[in-house]
Amino acid sequence: MTPKAGRRGDQRGASGHGNGRCRGDRRRERVRDEDGQFADSIEAADVLAVFDAVDGPVVTSTDVADVLGISTESARQHLNEQVSDGALRRRKTGRTIVYWRIGTTVDDHSE
Repeated sequence: MTPKAGRRGDQRGASGHGNGRCRGDRRRERVRDEDGQFADSIEAADVLAVFDAVDGPVVTSTDVADVLGISTESARQHLNEQVSDGALRRRKTGRTIVYWRIGTTVDDHSE
């Protein structure tokens, strides 16, 4: 069985990160506690810094997961927390949810 076009595995760029929009390998080293479990040390500033690490005005949970070295589910939770706090907005387009910072050109459609 051959992979169908459009599947996530077929969309990875040369860097192997998401859709290839990340600038270089900016994965952060994750810290483990004494039991070997990952310490939850993701701050709001870490999530917002992903916007500077990828091309474009929007990010996806996959972008955040790739840059921060966390699962896409964890990335989604962190992004949605920022939406609740009012720092980000989101929109579903097809099967993908995109997130953007409040006050960027994507949000400025009131003209």
